[in-house]
Amino acid sequence: MELQELEKSEYATKANGNKLKNLVVRNLEKEKNPLIEAHVDHDIGIMFMYQALSGFLKNYENNKPYLENYNVDIDVFRTLLNKYNGHGKGIKLDLVLVYPEEYSRFTGDGNISAGAEEFLYFIATPIDENDQPLTTHYAIFNLQHEFEIDKDIIDDGEVQNLITRFKSSAIYHEMGNYNSPVKATDYIYYPWADINNITVERNIYNRLYKEVKFIFGEVIDFNIIAQYFRQNPYYKFDETAYKNAYLQHEKRLTIIGKYMPDDIIGKEDFFDMGDLRP
Repeated sequence: MELQELEKSEYATKANGNKLKNLVVRNLEKEKNPLIEAHVDHDIGIMFMYQALSGFLKNYENNKPYLENYNVDIDVFRTLLNKYNGHGKGIKLDLVLVYPEEYSRFTGDGNISAGAEEFLYFIATPIDENDQPLTTHYAIFNLQHEFEIDKDIIDDGEVQNLITRFKSSAIYHEMGNYNSPVKATDYIYYPWADINNITVERNIYNRLYKEVKFIFGEVIDFNIIAQYFRQNPYYKFDETAYKNAYLQHEKRLTIIGKYMPDDIIGKEDFFDMGDLRP
Protein backbone atom coordinates (compact mmCIF):
# COMPACT_ATOMS: atom_id res chain seq x y z
CA MET A 1 0.00 0.00 0.00
CA GLU A 2 1.34 3.43 -0.92
CA LEU A 3 2.14 5.71 1.98
CA GLN A 4 -0.08 8.75 2.30
CA GLU A 5 1.43 12.23 2.05
CA LEU A 6 0.11 14.76 4.55
CA GLU A 7 2.46 17.62 3.67
CA LYS A 8 0.73 20.99 3.80
CA SER A 9 1.44 23.49 1.04
CA GLU A 10 2.02 26.33 3.48
CA TYR A 11 3.23 26.81 7.01
CA ALA A 12 0.48 28.22 9.18
CA THR A 13 1.04 31.36 11.23
CA LYS A 14 -2.08 31.07 13.37
CA ALA A 15 -1.63 29.31 16.70
CA ASN A 16 -2.86 25.73 16.98
CA GLY A 17 -3.38 26.14 20.70
CA ASN A 18 -3.25 23.16 23.01
CA LYS A 19 -4.95 20.34 21.11
CA LEU A 20 -5.19 18.26 24.30
CA LYS A 21 -7.17 20.97 26.07
CA ASN A 22 -10.96 20.85 26.41
CA LEU A 23 -11.30 17.47 24.70
CA VAL A 24 -13.14 16.25 27.77
CA VAL A 25 -15.67 17.99 30.00
CA ARG A 26 -17.58 16.82 33.01
CA ASN A 27 -21.00 15.28 32.72
CA LEU A 28 -22.52 17.71 35.22
CA GLU A 29 -25.30 15.28 36.08
CA LYS A 30 -22.78 12.61 37.09
CA GLU A 31 -19.67 14.45 38.31
CA LYS A 32 -19.62 17.53 40.57
CA ASN A 33 -15.86 17.95 41.08
CA PRO A 34 -14.67 20.90 38.88
CA LEU A 35 -11.06 19.66 38.94
CA ILE A 36 -12.00 16.56 36.94
CA GLU A 37 -11.66 18.37 33.60
CA ALA A 38 -8.13 19.51 34.41
CA HIS A 39 -7.08 16.04 35.45
CA VAL A 40 -8.59 14.37 32.39
CA ASP A 41 -6.77 16.73 30.01
CA HIS A 42 -3.64 15.73 31.90
CA ASP A 43 -4.60 12.06 31.59
CA ILE A 44 -4.95 12.26 27.80
CA GLY A 45 -1.36 13.48 27.63
CA ILE A 46 -0.36 10.50 29.79
CA MET A 47 -2.33 8.18 27.47
CA PHE A 48 -0.34 9.43 24.48
CA MET A 49 2.94 8.79 26.29
CA TYR A 50 2.06 5.30 27.42
CA GLN A 51 0.66 4.50 23.98
CA ALA A 52 4.12 5.26 22.56
CA LEU A 53 5.78 2.99 25.14
CA SER A 54 3.34 0.15 24.51
CA GLY A 55 3.16 0.82 20.76
CA PHE A 56 6.04 1.69 18.45
CA LEU A 57 8.71 2.21 21.13
CA LYS A 58 8.00 -1.19 22.69
CA ASN A 59 10.09 -2.70 19.89
CA TYR A 60 13.11 -0.99 21.43
CA GLU A 61 12.56 -1.38 25.16
CA ASN A 62 15.82 -3.30 25.59
CA ASN A 63 17.91 -0.93 23.46
CA LYS A 64 16.26 2.49 23.55
CA PRO A 65 17.08 4.76 20.58
CA TYR A 66 15.59 7.78 22.37
CA LEU A 67 16.10 9.85 25.51
CA GLU A 68 13.79 9.82 28.51
CA ASN A 69 12.95 13.47 27.89
CA TYR A 70 13.96 16.48 25.84
CA ASN A 71 14.04 19.61 27.99
CA VAL A 72 14.03 23.22 26.82
CA ASP A 73 14.50 26.26 29.04
CA ILE A 74 11.62 28.60 28.19
CA ASP A 75 14.11 31.48 27.96
CA VAL A 76 15.46 29.73 24.84
CA PHE A 77 12.04 30.06 23.21
CA ARG A 78 11.91 33.73 24.26
CA THR A 79 15.30 34.38 22.67
CA LEU A 80 14.32 32.72 19.38
CA LEU A 81 10.94 34.47 19.41
CA ASN A 82 12.57 37.88 19.89
CA LYS A 83 14.95 37.29 16.98
CA TYR A 84 12.66 35.67 14.42
CA ASN A 85 9.05 36.57 15.17
CA GLY A 86 7.97 39.05 12.51
CA HIS A 87 10.70 37.79 10.17
CA GLY A 88 9.34 34.28 9.68
CA LYS A 89 6.44 31.95 10.39
CA GLY A 90 7.65 29.54 13.02
CA ILE A 91 10.13 26.84 13.84
CA LYS A 92 10.47 23.22 12.80
CA LEU A 93 11.95 20.50 14.98
CA ASP A 94 13.66 17.95 12.75
CA LEU A 95 14.00 14.41 14.00
CA VAL A 96 17.60 13.25 13.59
CA LEU A 97 19.78 10.39 14.75
CA VAL A 98 22.91 11.35 16.68
CA TYR A 99 25.85 9.51 18.18
CA PRO A 100 26.70 10.14 21.86
CA GLU A 101 29.74 12.26 20.98
CA GLU A 102 27.63 14.47 18.68
CA TYR A 103 24.93 14.87 21.31
CA SER A 104 27.48 15.80 23.98
CA ARG A 105 29.09 18.33 21.62
CA PHE A 106 25.72 19.97 20.92
CA THR A 107 24.46 20.01 24.50
CA GLY A 108 27.33 19.50 26.93
CA ASP A 109 25.28 16.65 28.41
CA GLY A 110 27.19 13.47 29.18
CA ASN A 111 24.33 11.80 31.06
CA ILE A 112 22.75 9.89 28.18
CA SER A 113 19.57 7.96 29.01
CA ALA A 114 19.37 6.17 25.65
CA GLY A 115 20.62 2.61 25.34
CA ALA A 116 21.40 2.47 21.62
CA GLU A 117 24.62 3.52 19.88
CA GLU A 118 22.66 6.23 18.03
CA PHE A 119 19.47 7.84 19.24
CA LEU A 120 16.77 10.37 18.37
CA TYR A 121 17.29 14.07 18.90
CA PHE A 122 15.69 17.27 17.54
CA ILE A 123 17.28 20.18 15.69
CA ALA A 124 15.41 23.51 15.70
CA THR A 125 15.24 25.50 12.44
CA PRO A 126 13.26 28.75 11.90
CA ILE A 127 10.98 29.02 8.83
CA ASP A 128 11.04 32.26 6.81
CA GLU A 129 8.07 34.18 5.34
CA ASN A 130 8.42 32.27 2.06
CA ASP A 131 7.92 28.89 3.74
CA GLN A 132 11.62 28.07 3.44
CA PRO A 133 13.67 26.74 6.35
CA LEU A 134 16.60 29.00 7.13
CA THR A 135 20.11 27.57 7.06
CA THR A 136 20.59 28.53 10.71
CA HIS A 137 19.96 25.53 12.94
CA TYR A 138 20.00 25.39 16.71
CA ALA A 139 20.58 22.86 19.45
CA ILE A 140 18.02 23.77 22.13
CA PHE A 141 17.13 20.47 23.85
CA ASN A 142 18.86 19.29 27.04
CA LEU A 143 21.42 22.08 27.03
CA GLN A 144 23.70 22.02 30.06
CA HIS A 145 24.65 25.66 29.57
CA GLU A 146 22.84 28.93 28.98
CA PHE A 147 21.65 29.16 25.38
CA GLU A 148 23.60 31.58 23.19
CA ILE A 149 21.89 32.32 19.89
CA ASP A 150 25.17 33.10 18.12
CA LYS A 151 26.99 30.03 19.43
CA ASP A 152 24.52 27.13 19.76
CA ILE A 153 24.36 26.83 15.98
CA ILE A 154 24.81 23.58 14.06
CA ASP A 155 26.28 23.80 10.57
CA ASP A 156 23.75 23.35 7.76
CA GLY A 157 25.80 20.61 6.11
CA GLU A 158 25.99 18.67 9.35
CA VAL A 159 22.25 18.99 9.91
CA GLN A 160 21.50 17.70 6.42
CA ASN A 161 23.78 14.72 7.09
CA LEU A 162 21.95 14.01 10.36
CA ILE A 163 18.57 14.16 8.60
CA THR A 164 19.84 11.84 5.86
CA ARG A 165 21.15 9.43 8.47
CA PHE A 166 17.74 9.36 10.14
CA LYS A 167 15.80 8.86 6.90
CA SER A 168 18.18 6.09 5.84
CA SER A 169 17.93 4.29 9.17
CA ALA A 170 16.11 1.12 10.12
CA ILE A 171 14.08 2.97 12.76
CA TYR A 172 12.73 5.44 10.17
CA HIS A 173 11.63 2.64 7.86
CA GLU A 174 10.12 0.75 10.80
CA MET A 175 8.19 3.89 11.76
CA GLY A 176 6.78 4.05 8.23
CA ASN A 177 5.77 0.39 8.33
CA TYR A 178 4.14 0.85 11.73
CA ASN A 179 2.25 3.99 10.62
CA SER A 180 1.27 2.68 7.19
CA PRO A 181 -0.44 3.97 5.12
CA VAL A 182 0.61 7.29 6.72
CA LYS A 183 4.26 8.33 6.46
CA ALA A 184 6.59 8.46 9.45
CA THR A 185 7.07 11.78 11.23
CA ASP A 186 9.96 13.78 9.75
CA TYR A 187 9.59 16.89 11.87
CA ILE A 188 7.19 18.89 14.02
CA TYR A 189 6.27 22.50 13.20
CA TYR A 190 5.36 25.19 15.75
CA PRO A 191 4.04 28.62 14.64
CA TRP A 192 5.58 31.54 16.53
CA ALA A 193 2.15 32.26 17.98
CA ASP A 194 2.29 28.93 19.84
CA ILE A 195 5.90 29.50 20.91
CA ASN A 196 4.66 32.77 22.38
CA ASN A 197 1.86 30.89 24.16
CA ILE A 198 4.48 28.68 25.81
CA THR A 199 6.48 31.68 27.03
CA VAL A 200 3.51 33.37 28.72
CA GLU A 201 1.88 30.31 30.33
CA ARG A 202 1.54 30.66 34.11
CA ASN A 203 0.99 28.20 36.92
CA ILE A 204 -1.77 28.27 39.53
CA TYR A 205 0.28 30.78 41.54
CA ASN A 206 0.41 33.10 38.49
CA ARG A 207 4.13 32.50 38.03
CA LEU A 208 5.75 31.88 34.68
CA TYR A 209 7.03 28.37 34.10
CA LYS A 210 10.78 27.85 33.81
CA GLU A 211 11.11 24.85 31.51
CA VAL A 212 9.28 22.52 29.16
CA LYS A 213 9.88 18.79 29.25
CA PHE A 214 9.05 17.13 25.93
CA ILE A 215 8.35 13.40 25.92
CA PHE A 216 7.54 11.08 23.03
CA GLY A 217 3.88 10.25 22.57
CA GLU A 218 1.87 8.32 20.01
CA VAL A 219 -1.45 9.45 18.55
CA ILE A 220 -4.13 7.08 19.82
CA ASP A 221 -6.55 5.38 17.44
CA PHE A 222 -9.80 7.36 17.49
CA ASN A 223 -12.00 4.30 18.03
CA ILE A 224 -10.03 3.29 21.12
CA ILE A 225 -10.13 6.64 22.89
CA ALA A 226 -13.77 7.28 21.88
CA GLN A 227 -14.83 3.90 23.26
CA TYR A 228 -13.02 4.61 26.53
CA PHE A 229 -15.01 7.78 27.13
CA ARG A 230 -18.31 6.37 25.85
CA GLN A 231 -18.04 3.73 28.55
CA ASN A 232 -17.36 6.33 31.24
CA PRO A 233 -20.55 8.24 32.12
CA TYR A 234 -18.67 10.88 34.13
CA TYR A 235 -17.14 12.54 31.06
CA LYS A 236 -18.21 13.99 27.73
CA PHE A 237 -15.60 13.53 25.01
CA ASP A 238 -15.43 16.00 22.09
CA GLU A 239 -15.07 13.48 19.28
CA THR A 240 -15.13 16.13 16.54
CA ALA A 241 -12.26 18.10 18.08
CA TYR A 242 -10.18 14.94 18.47
CA LYS A 243 -10.85 13.91 14.87
CA ASN A 244 -9.91 17.34 13.56
CA ALA A 245 -6.62 17.30 15.45
CA TYR A 246 -5.53 13.68 15.18
CA LEU A 247 -7.54 11.45 12.83
CA GLN A 248 -5.02 11.74 9.96
CA HIS A 249 -2.10 11.07 12.29
CA GLU A 250 -3.06 7.88 14.13
CA LYS A 251 -0.08 5.83 15.38
CA ARG A 252 2.43 8.55 14.48
CA LEU A 253 5.10 9.61 16.94
CA THR A 254 4.78 13.12 18.33
CA ILE A 255 6.08 14.97 21.36
CA ILE A 256 3.95 16.03 24.30
CA GLY A 257 5.08 19.07 26.27
CA LYS A 258 4.91 19.32 30.03
CA TYR A 259 5.36 22.62 31.85
CA MET A 260 7.89 22.55 34.67
CA PRO A 261 7.98 22.78 37.62
CA ASP A 262 5.00 20.44 37.58
CA ASP A 263 1.79 21.77 39.14
CA ILE A 264 -1.02 19.41 38.26
CA ILE A 265 -3.24 20.71 41.09
CA GLY A 266 -6.03 22.79 39.66
CA LYS A 267 -5.09 22.83 35.97
CA GLU A 268 -3.78 20.73 33.12
CA ASP A 269 -0.08 20.98 32.46
CA PHE A 270 0.46 18.93 29.27
CA PHE A 271 0.19 20.39 25.80
CA ASP A 272 0.40 19.47 22.14
CA MET A 273 0.67 22.45 19.80
CA GLY A 274 2.80 20.96 17.04
CA ASP A 275 1.94 20.06 13.43
CA LEU A 276 3.28 16.65 12.42
CA ARG A 277 4.96 16.73 9.03
CA PRO A 278 4.73 15.40 6.41
